[in-house]
Amino acid sequence: MNGLKLDRISERQQVLAVIMMAGMLIFALWFFLLLPLNRQRHRLERDIEEMTGYLARKNYLLPEDVLGKTKSKAYDFNRSIHDDWLELMSRMAAFPNQEMLAGSSVNRIDFKVALFQVRHRLLGKSRSMGIELPRDLGIEETVAGNEDARRLMLQLRAVEKLADLALDLKINRLRYLEPMPPVQHRAGNDQVYIEEYPVRMDFDGTLDNVYSLFKAILDPAHVFVVKHFRLENPGPGDGDRLRVSAVLSALLFVQDPDAVIPAPKKSSDWVPPMGH
Repeated sequence: MNGLKLDRISERQQVLAVIMMAGMLIFALWFFLLLPLNRQRHRLERDIEEMTGYLARKNYLLPEDVLGKTKSKAYDFNRSIHDDWLELMSRMAAFPNQEMLAGSSVNRIDFKVALFQVRHRLLGKSRSMGIELPRDLGIEETVAGNEDARRLMLQLRAVEKLADLALDLKINRLRYLEPMPPVQHRAGNDQVYIEEYPVRMDFDGTLDNVYSLFKAILDPAHVFVVKHFRLENPGPGDGDRLRVSAVLSALLFVQDPDAVIPAPKKSSDWVPPMGH
């Protein structure tokens, strides 16, 4: 009898030991596996709630057709800005053949020949009109070996265009012309997209000349950007004559806008949502 009781006690102890081991195993699985997963699930739920709230505040939680219309409107808006920029280039460009000038290579001989031809033509024009013009146009004939002949050529073209305009407006006396250092304008990617060629011009004229000059430089045929403009009355004995000092800039668009910022493209391909 005593042996039978001992056997039963031993079986109960074994069962209890198995139950305890199973409980410890379940606790270990819960603590080391399920509890971290549960915490991660709570973090994900919290992140999803925050992102959902953010998207709702930004009006991004919209049906697909509404998102498609929004995308189409954004494309049309970007396209219109791109087209407006092209139109602005055509209106603001100082030179009609700016595409050729932007990418052309010029040597020193080309520049010297062009300078001679421009001086000869403008001085002949000024003599026939009886208007005084600076003989050298403010441009040196000598070209140093390290000078950029293309830059000199574009400065010459800016001076030529402004001198022609002054003669056409019958300004009394063009006292001074001088090309100033060019200015480069860069996009966000540090790419040059506009070159600016300022020219200083001093002349004697009337208020009508000043009015005509401002009217002329707004015309697409000879656009100049006003950088500086100063009027002076030389003295009481000069009547309505004014002394004008101005800096006017010719713009050259050296890059097509597509090369700086590509134009938006309307895509018909289906794009899966992020995360799928």
